[in-house]
Amino acid sequence: MPIDLIRSPDVLVCPLRPVERFRDLRPEEVIDLFQTTQMVGNVVEKHFCGTSLTISIQDGPEAGQTVK
Repeated sequence: MPIDLIRSPDVLVCPLRPVERFRDLRPEEVIDLFQTTQMVGNVVEKHFCGTSLTISIQDGPEAGQTVK
């Protein structure tokens, strides 16, 4: 395994219902997505003894979105 993957793990958090864009999520799905992201972030920080996270959304092709 490359050493940079050990130091900087990536995690993908996705909504249960497939949508192409963030704007297509219902308000309750946005709440669920961000609550889940917060929980996952807490686990990642604890596991890797971290103190910071970078959370990003690539919403649309010009933003770098590669998954539809």
